[in-house]
Amino acid sequence: MNKHILRYSVVLVLVLLIEGCNKYERTEVVPQIYANKSLINGFVGLEVQLTASPTDGTYAFQWTSEDPEIATVTSTGLVKLISEGSTTVVLSAGDIKQRILVTSLMRIPVEDIILSETSIELIPLAKKTIAVQILPQEANDIPTPVWSTENDKVATVNEKGEIIGVSEGTTNISYRVGAVVKKVQVVVSYTRPFNGPHNLQTGPAVLVMAADFDFGGLGYAFNDDSGNNVGNDNYRRGKGDTQSGAVEIEGNGDNIGYIDNGEWYQYTVTVKEAGIYKLEVLLSAAAASKYRVEVDDVNVAGSVDVASNGGWSNWVFHTPIILNLAVGDRKIKFVAEQANFNLRALRFTKE
Repeated sequence: MNKHILRYSVVLVLVLLIEGCNKYERTEVVPQIYANKSLINGFVGLEVQLTASPTDGTYAFQWTSEDPEIATVTSTGLVKLISEGSTTVVLSAGDIKQRILVTSLMRIPVEDIILSETSIELIPLAKKTIAVQILPQEANDIPTPVWSTENDKVATVNEKGEIIGVSEGTTNISYRVGAVVKKVQVVVSYTRPFNGPHNLQTGPAVLVMAADFDFGGLGYAFNDDSGNNVGNDNYRRGKGDTQSGAVEIEGNGDNIGYIDNGEWYQYTVTVKEAGIYKLEVLLSAAAASKYRVEVDDVNVAGSVDVASNGGWSNWVFHTPIILNLAVGDRKIKFVAEQANFNLRALRFTKE
Protein backbone atom coordinates (compact mmCIF):
# COMPACT_ATOMS: atom_id res chain seq x y z
CA MET A 1 0.00 0.00 0.00
CA ASN A 2 2.73 2.49 0.99
CA LYS A 3 4.72 1.72 -2.18
CA HIS A 4 1.70 2.62 -4.34
CA ILE A 5 1.20 5.90 -2.50
CA LEU A 6 4.88 6.82 -2.95
CA ARG A 7 4.72 5.96 -6.63
CA TYR A 8 1.66 8.12 -7.21
CA SER A 9 3.21 11.04 -5.31
CA VAL A 10 6.33 11.03 -7.47
CA VAL A 11 4.23 10.90 -10.63
CA LEU A 12 2.13 13.85 -9.40
CA VAL A 13 5.20 15.99 -8.73
CA LEU A 14 6.57 15.27 -12.20
CA VAL A 15 3.27 16.22 -13.80
CA LEU A 16 3.16 19.51 -11.92
CA LEU A 17 6.75 20.36 -12.92
CA ILE A 18 6.02 19.66 -16.57
CA GLU A 19 2.87 21.80 -16.42
CA GLY A 20 4.79 24.69 -14.81
CA CYS A 21 7.39 24.60 -17.53
CA ASN A 22 4.71 24.71 -20.20
CA LYS A 23 3.19 27.87 -18.62
CA TYR A 24 6.59 29.76 -18.37
CA GLU A 25 6.46 32.93 -20.51
CA ARG A 26 9.67 33.63 -22.39
CA THR A 27 10.47 37.42 -22.66
CA GLU A 28 12.20 38.59 -25.78
CA VAL A 29 15.51 40.45 -25.11
CA VAL A 30 15.34 44.00 -26.54
CA PRO A 31 18.58 44.98 -28.30
CA GLN A 32 20.40 47.95 -26.68
CA ILE A 33 23.27 50.19 -27.72
CA TYR A 34 25.16 52.60 -25.47
CA ALA A 35 27.25 55.79 -25.70
CA ASN A 36 29.90 56.57 -23.11
CA LYS A 37 28.17 59.92 -22.36
CA SER A 38 24.54 60.95 -22.11
CA LEU A 39 25.21 64.67 -21.74
CA ILE A 40 27.76 67.16 -23.09
CA ASN A 41 28.08 70.69 -21.69
CA GLY A 42 30.83 73.03 -22.81
CA PHE A 43 32.03 76.13 -24.56
CA VAL A 44 32.05 76.72 -28.30
CA GLY A 45 35.11 75.03 -29.77
CA LEU A 46 35.10 72.09 -27.34
CA GLU A 47 35.67 68.66 -28.88
CA VAL A 48 34.49 65.47 -27.18
CA GLN A 49 35.15 61.91 -28.40
CA LEU A 50 32.14 59.65 -27.95
CA THR A 51 32.37 55.87 -28.10
CA ALA A 52 29.64 53.31 -28.74
CA SER A 53 29.11 49.81 -27.37
CA PRO A 54 28.82 46.89 -27.58
CA THR A 55 31.98 46.57 -29.61
CA ASP A 56 31.71 42.90 -30.52
CA GLY A 57 30.73 43.64 -34.12
CA THR A 58 27.01 42.98 -33.62
CA TYR A 59 26.02 46.48 -34.73
CA ALA A 60 27.09 48.99 -37.37
CA PHE A 61 26.93 52.37 -35.64
CA GLN A 62 26.05 55.72 -37.14
CA TRP A 63 26.47 59.18 -35.59
CA THR A 64 24.30 62.18 -36.55
CA SER A 65 23.58 65.65 -35.19
CA GLU A 66 20.07 67.06 -35.17
CA ASP A 67 21.47 70.58 -35.60
CA PRO A 68 24.95 70.70 -37.15
CA GLU A 69 24.97 74.51 -36.80
CA ILE A 70 25.24 74.02 -33.03
CA ALA A 71 27.26 70.80 -32.88
CA THR A 72 28.74 68.49 -35.45
CA VAL A 73 29.70 64.84 -35.11
CA THR A 74 31.98 62.73 -37.29
CA SER A 75 31.39 59.15 -38.36
CA THR A 76 33.72 58.08 -35.55
CA GLY A 77 31.78 59.99 -32.83
CA LEU A 78 33.94 63.13 -32.47
CA VAL A 79 31.61 65.94 -31.38
CA LYS A 80 32.56 69.60 -31.88
CA LEU A 81 30.57 72.51 -30.44
CA ILE A 82 30.07 75.12 -33.18
CA SER A 83 27.78 77.81 -31.78
CA GLU A 84 25.68 78.62 -28.74
CA GLY A 85 22.54 76.55 -28.23
CA SER A 86 21.27 73.05 -27.52
CA THR A 87 20.89 70.04 -29.77
CA THR A 88 21.03 66.27 -29.73
CA VAL A 89 23.63 63.88 -31.10
CA VAL A 90 22.08 60.56 -32.08
CA LEU A 91 23.82 57.19 -31.99
CA SER A 92 21.96 54.66 -34.11
CA ALA A 93 22.22 51.08 -35.26
CA GLY A 94 19.32 50.33 -37.59
CA ASP A 95 16.16 51.18 -35.62
CA ILE A 96 17.97 51.29 -32.29
CA LYS A 97 18.86 54.78 -31.11
CA GLN A 98 20.66 56.42 -28.20
CA ARG A 99 20.45 60.22 -27.69
CA ILE A 100 23.11 62.49 -26.21
CA LEU A 101 21.96 66.00 -25.15
CA VAL A 102 24.46 68.73 -26.12
CA THR A 103 24.53 72.26 -24.65
CA SER A 104 26.99 74.74 -26.14
CA LEU A 105 27.86 78.12 -24.59
CA MET A 106 29.90 81.09 -25.75
CA ARG A 107 32.91 81.43 -23.46
CA ILE A 108 32.84 84.63 -21.37
CA PRO A 109 36.13 84.84 -19.46
CA VAL A 110 36.89 86.83 -16.31
CA GLU A 111 38.30 90.23 -17.23
CA ASP A 112 38.69 91.86 -13.85
CA ILE A 113 38.08 91.56 -10.12
CA ILE A 114 36.87 94.24 -7.72
CA LEU A 115 37.57 93.74 -4.02
CA SER A 116 35.56 95.58 -1.38
CA GLU A 117 38.81 96.74 0.29
CA THR A 118 42.32 97.29 -1.03
CA SER A 119 43.87 98.02 2.37
CA ILE A 120 42.71 97.27 5.90
CA GLU A 121 43.98 97.68 9.44
CA LEU A 122 43.41 95.02 12.07
CA ILE A 123 44.45 94.39 15.63
CA PRO A 124 45.76 90.87 16.33
CA LEU A 125 42.92 88.27 16.33
CA ALA A 126 40.49 90.70 14.67
CA LYS A 127 38.69 89.55 11.50
CA LYS A 128 37.55 91.19 8.28
CA THR A 129 35.79 89.56 5.31
CA ILE A 130 36.52 90.89 1.84
CA ALA A 131 33.68 90.87 -0.70
CA VAL A 132 34.50 90.02 -4.31
CA GLN A 133 32.88 91.14 -7.57
CA ILE A 134 33.73 89.30 -10.79
CA LEU A 135 33.66 91.28 -14.02
CA PRO A 136 31.91 90.98 -16.33
CA GLN A 137 28.97 89.82 -14.21
CA GLU A 138 27.93 87.35 -16.93
CA ALA A 139 31.32 85.61 -16.93
CA ASN A 140 30.86 81.85 -17.16
CA ASP A 141 34.44 80.66 -17.48
CA ILE A 142 35.58 81.19 -13.89
CA PRO A 143 38.59 79.19 -12.69
CA THR A 144 38.65 78.11 -9.06
CA PRO A 145 39.39 81.22 -6.94
CA VAL A 146 42.40 81.07 -4.62
CA TRP A 147 43.00 83.24 -1.54
CA SER A 148 46.57 83.38 -0.19
CA THR A 149 48.75 85.35 2.21
CA GLU A 150 52.34 86.46 1.72
CA ASN A 151 53.07 86.13 5.44
CA ASP A 152 50.91 83.91 7.63
CA LYS A 153 52.72 85.16 10.73
CA VAL A 154 51.07 88.56 10.18
CA ALA A 155 47.67 87.62 8.72
CA THR A 156 45.86 84.57 7.38
CA VAL A 157 42.90 84.20 5.03
CA ASN A 158 40.40 81.39 4.43
CA GLU A 159 38.48 80.33 1.34
CA LYS A 160 35.62 82.71 2.23
CA GLY A 161 37.91 85.75 2.11
CA GLU A 162 37.95 86.17 5.89
CA ILE A 163 41.23 87.80 6.92
CA ILE A 164 42.48 87.29 10.48
CA GLY A 165 45.19 89.39 12.09
CA VAL A 166 47.89 87.26 13.72
CA SER A 167 50.65 89.58 14.94
CA GLU A 168 51.90 93.08 14.30
CA GLY A 169 53.28 93.73 10.84
CA THR A 170 52.30 94.38 7.23
CA THR A 171 51.56 91.84 4.51
CA ASN A 172 49.50 91.34 1.35
CA ILE A 173 46.52 89.06 0.89
CA SER A 174 46.00 87.94 -2.73
CA TYR A 175 42.86 86.82 -4.53
CA ARG A 176 43.52 84.97 -7.79
CA VAL A 177 41.08 83.88 -10.48
CA GLY A 178 43.03 82.41 -13.36
CA ALA A 179 45.46 85.07 -14.53
CA VAL A 180 43.70 87.93 -12.72
CA VAL A 181 45.16 88.79 -9.31
CA LYS A 182 44.17 91.52 -6.85
CA LYS A 183 45.75 92.29 -3.48
CA VAL A 184 44.69 93.69 -0.13
CA GLN A 185 47.36 95.33 2.00
CA VAL A 186 46.89 94.28 5.61
CA VAL A 187 48.41 96.23 8.50
CA VAL A 188 48.13 94.41 11.81
CA SER A 189 48.75 96.61 14.80
CA TYR A 190 47.49 97.18 18.31
CA THR A 191 47.40 100.89 17.49
CA ARG A 192 46.42 103.13 14.58
CA PRO A 193 46.71 106.84 13.88
CA PHE A 194 44.35 109.29 15.54
CA ASN A 195 43.42 112.22 13.28
CA GLY A 196 45.68 110.57 10.71
CA PRO A 197 47.22 109.59 8.51
CA HIS A 198 50.37 111.52 9.35
CA ASN A 199 52.32 111.29 6.08
CA LEU A 200 56.00 112.22 6.12
CA GLN A 201 57.63 113.29 2.87
CA THR A 202 59.31 116.19 1.13
CA GLY A 203 57.34 119.40 1.60
CA PRO A 204 55.86 121.38 4.48
CA ALA A 205 56.56 120.21 8.02
CA VAL A 206 53.99 117.86 9.55
CA LEU A 207 52.69 118.90 12.96
CA VAL A 208 51.22 116.09 15.07
CA MET A 209 49.44 117.37 18.16
CA ALA A 210 50.40 115.66 21.41
CA ALA A 211 46.74 114.90 22.12
CA ASP A 212 46.55 112.99 18.82
CA PHE A 213 48.40 109.91 20.05
CA ASP A 214 47.25 106.62 18.56
CA PHE A 215 44.03 104.75 19.07
CA GLY A 216 44.66 101.56 21.02
CA GLY A 217 44.26 102.22 24.71
CA LEU A 218 46.40 101.91 27.81
CA GLY A 219 49.58 99.91 27.37
CA TYR A 220 49.43 100.05 23.58
CA ALA A 221 48.92 103.69 22.55
CA PHE A 222 49.87 105.37 25.83
CA ASN A 223 50.83 104.85 29.44
CA ASP A 224 49.33 107.10 32.10
CA ASP A 225 50.12 106.24 35.69
CA SER A 226 47.84 108.73 37.43
CA GLY A 227 44.62 106.86 36.72
CA ASN A 228 42.66 110.04 37.44
CA ASN A 229 41.84 112.32 34.55
CA VAL A 230 41.79 115.96 35.54
CA GLY A 231 41.74 117.22 31.95
CA ASN A 232 39.33 117.02 29.03
CA ASP A 233 38.54 113.52 27.84
CA ASN A 234 35.76 114.79 25.56
CA TYR A 235 38.26 115.79 22.85
CA ARG A 236 39.17 112.22 21.93
CA ARG A 237 35.84 110.71 22.92
CA GLY A 238 34.16 113.02 20.43
CA LYS A 239 36.40 111.54 17.70
CA GLY A 240 35.59 107.92 18.51
CA ASP A 241 38.18 107.02 21.18
CA THR A 242 36.66 105.68 24.40
CA GLN A 243 39.89 104.15 25.75
CA SER A 244 42.02 107.19 26.58
CA GLY A 245 40.12 108.81 29.42
CA ALA A 246 43.12 108.49 31.74
CA VAL A 247 45.15 111.04 29.74
CA GLU A 248 44.93 114.66 30.92
CA ILE A 249 44.16 116.58 27.72
CA GLU A 250 43.80 120.32 28.23
CA GLY A 251 41.66 122.61 26.12
CA ASN A 252 40.20 121.22 22.93
CA GLY A 253 43.17 118.95 22.27
CA ASP A 254 45.62 121.83 22.89
CA ASN A 255 48.16 119.87 24.93
CA ILE A 256 48.72 117.07 27.44
CA GLY A 257 49.23 118.15 31.04
CA TYR A 258 49.77 116.61 34.46
CA ILE A 259 52.38 114.27 33.00
CA ASP A 260 54.22 111.93 35.41
CA ASN A 261 57.60 110.28 35.05
CA GLY A 262 57.43 107.13 32.93
CA GLU A 263 54.31 108.11 31.04
CA TRP A 264 54.46 107.83 27.26
CA TYR A 265 52.44 108.44 24.11
CA GLN A 266 52.78 106.69 20.76
CA TYR A 267 52.21 108.23 17.31
CA THR A 268 52.03 106.19 14.12
CA VAL A 269 53.41 108.07 11.13
CA THR A 270 53.55 106.89 7.53
CA VAL A 271 56.89 107.55 5.87
CA LYS A 272 56.27 108.12 2.16
CA GLU A 273 59.92 108.97 1.40
CA ALA A 274 62.79 107.29 3.21
CA GLY A 275 65.54 109.54 4.54
CA ILE A 276 66.57 111.97 7.24
CA TYR A 277 63.86 113.78 9.19
CA LYS A 278 64.15 116.44 11.85
CA LEU A 279 61.89 115.96 14.87
CA GLU A 280 61.19 118.97 17.08
CA VAL A 281 59.18 118.67 20.30
CA LEU A 282 56.95 121.59 21.32
CA LEU A 283 56.62 121.79 25.10
CA SER A 284 56.68 124.15 28.06
CA ALA A 285 58.89 123.23 31.03
CA ALA A 286 58.26 124.75 34.45
CA ALA A 287 61.51 123.15 35.67
CA ALA A 288 64.42 121.14 34.28
CA SER A 289 63.11 118.02 32.53
CA LYS A 290 64.10 115.01 30.44
CA TYR A 291 62.46 112.95 27.75
CA ARG A 292 63.42 110.38 25.11
CA VAL A 293 62.09 109.39 21.71
CA GLU A 294 61.81 105.82 20.43
CA VAL A 295 61.24 104.70 16.85
CA ASP A 296 59.75 101.22 16.63
CA ASP A 297 60.81 100.64 20.27
CA VAL A 298 64.41 101.74 19.68
CA ASN A 299 65.78 104.70 21.65
CA VAL A 300 67.18 106.93 18.91
CA ALA A 301 68.79 109.82 20.82
CA GLY A 302 69.18 108.88 24.48
CA SER A 303 67.82 111.22 27.17
CA VAL A 304 67.14 114.74 25.97
CA ASP A 305 67.66 117.47 28.58
CA VAL A 306 65.16 120.32 28.69
CA ALA A 307 65.90 123.55 30.56
CA SER A 308 63.16 125.38 32.39
CA ASN A 309 61.45 128.10 30.41
CA GLY A 310 59.57 129.44 33.40
CA GLY A 311 56.03 128.10 33.10
CA TRP A 312 53.47 125.59 31.92
CA SER A 313 52.36 127.46 28.80
CA ASN A 314 55.49 129.08 27.38
CA TRP A 315 55.67 126.93 24.26
CA VAL A 316 59.09 126.34 22.74
CA PHE A 317 60.36 123.93 20.06
CA HIS A 318 63.41 122.21 21.52
CA THR A 319 66.66 120.98 20.00
CA PRO A 320 65.83 118.80 16.96
CA ILE A 321 66.33 115.05 17.05
CA ILE A 322 67.59 113.59 13.76
CA LEU A 323 65.73 110.48 12.60
CA ASN A 324 66.67 108.14 9.75
CA LEU A 325 63.31 106.68 8.73
CA ALA A 326 62.54 103.85 6.31
CA VAL A 327 59.44 103.82 4.14
CA GLY A 328 56.30 102.49 5.83
CA ASP A 329 54.48 102.89 9.10
CA ARG A 330 56.80 103.91 11.95
CA LYS A 331 55.79 104.07 15.59
CA ILE A 332 57.16 107.17 17.31
CA LYS A 333 57.02 106.96 21.11
CA PHE A 334 57.53 110.02 23.32
CA VAL A 335 58.59 108.97 26.84
CA ALA A 336 58.61 111.39 29.78
CA GLU A 337 61.64 110.63 32.01
CA GLN A 338 61.65 113.73 34.21
CA ALA A 339 58.25 115.28 33.66
CA ASN A 340 58.16 118.93 34.66
CA PHE A 341 56.49 120.02 31.45
CA ASN A 342 53.32 120.13 29.41
CA LEU A 343 53.50 118.59 25.93
CA ARG A 344 51.91 120.26 22.92
CA ALA A 345 53.12 118.80 19.61
CA LEU A 346 55.74 116.97 17.54
CA ARG A 347 56.94 118.52 14.28
CA PHE A 348 58.53 116.43 11.49
CA THR A 349 60.48 117.98 8.62
CA LYS A 350 62.15 116.14 5.72
CA GLU A 351 65.79 117.23 5.41
